Amino acid sequence: MPYYIDSVPRGKRRDDGRRTPLWADDPVGQWDRRMIPLDVLAPAIGNTVPYREWTRSAISDSEEREDVLDAIHQVREKFATFNLPYLALPTQTEPHTALDVFIRTNTSAEPLGDYDIVVALVEASTDQSLHDLVAETKETCPDIARYYAPEDLSLAAAALLQRRVAGKSTYLSPGFGDHLIENWEKYRIGVGRTAAFLEEEKIFDANRLPTDVVVPVLVAIWAEVPDGGDAEGRARSILRKYIWRACFTRRYERSTGTRALVDYNELRSYVVGGNTAAPAIFDDEANPLPEINELVEAGWPKKKDRLGRAILALSLRHGGFDLADASPVSIANLSKREYHHLFPAAHLKEKGVPDGKIFRALNCALVSWRTNRTISAKEPERYLAERRLDDDPSDDVIKARLDTHLIPYDGMVSNDYDSFLEQRAEIIRTEMLKLCS
Repeated sequence: MPYYIDSVPRGKRRDDGRRTPLWADDPVGQWDRRMIPLDVLAPAIGNTVPYREWTRSAISDSEEREDVLDAIHQVREKFATFNLPYLALPTQTEPHTALDVFIRTNTSAEPLGDYDIVVALVEASTDQSLHDLVAETKETCPDIARYYAPEDLSLAAAALLQRRVAGKSTYLSPGFGDHLIENWEKYRIGVGRTAAFLEEEKIFDANRLPTDVVVPVLVAIWAEVPDGGDAEGRARSILRKYIWRACFTRRYERSTGTRALVDYNELRSYVVGGNTAAPAIFDDEANPLPEINELVEAGWPKKKDRLGRAILALSLRHGGFDLADASPVSIANLSKREYHHLFPAAHLKEKGVPDGKIFRALNCALVSWRTNRTISAKEPERYLAERRLDDDPSDDVIKARLDTHLIPYDGMVSNDYDSFLEQRAEIIRTEMLKLCS
């Protein structure tokens, strides 16, 4: 790396009347520049002769040489007095060893992420820019960023495509970056099809996704599913069952990396490999679906409660029409939706219901913020009655809108909170079994 200084002799002034600085770091432009080899600036003891020899051989004009020597002295002084620790390794050091040493010594500064390290490895071994490839994928499929960080997804899916567990040990292993580049076109296809598939299932973003472990698995499988025809239809049916079982069971509550690899290998064989053995995630005994009491106790879906989010996601899959304006939930209006207590919190608190029981997934629906403000703390029977249309005094319209959230109308107007939770849990479980069994 060269170091630039002005080659204009000492004392000469520019057109603006200012004295020429000894050095500058702006690009070579209107002033001629002389490059100084960076090694002559090293302040190591015994390095005096080399830089003097260099100035004598490189600069014929004595006055200009004096200016350059002054610049070198000042820069060498900065290097000598600045606290800049470094570790010198032999030139024969293997790249992976040097990288490992760098990672281990980089503890006091900003720690490197796995992606940063893989970027360096990929560019060193393949001359490809992983940054550019990921940026291109963001442009061609921006929707995937709603579910998973594209940088992290590129590594996790690449590991699965190589039949390996996603994690640092895999990412830093020899050959990982080379295989990542080899599979990049398949990965790019998988990303686009996965984003479309999740939106078809009415799972719109990471905040509504019960478990993000499914995303790399889906990407790696969709990358190899035949495009169109019966094969794609069969794959869609199997992967639909997979994601909903992943959401409703405890499959990914521990050992997520290992289980994701197992599921990928088994699903891939089942979907595109002709294997007739059902994947382990479809086993009801090993991965049981929740019973009524578990659904009743599921937590508030705005928090990272897997089962709570699964209940909300399943209800949105049926349309999620707003209770007032009747607009179906979509990615376009999702930002205007709020988590609404079907039995208002203030109403339940007046009855002495504890917060833990108020903030239940079954007591939640996504509605527009205007609807949420209108309902406020009113009892369910009252605010539902206000939704009746002037030209249709029956409750059919209200019932239809509640159905799109899997909400029982009778349970709402009964004003019996416990009974409502039980009724809605039964509806949710029935729909869950249709998708998962």
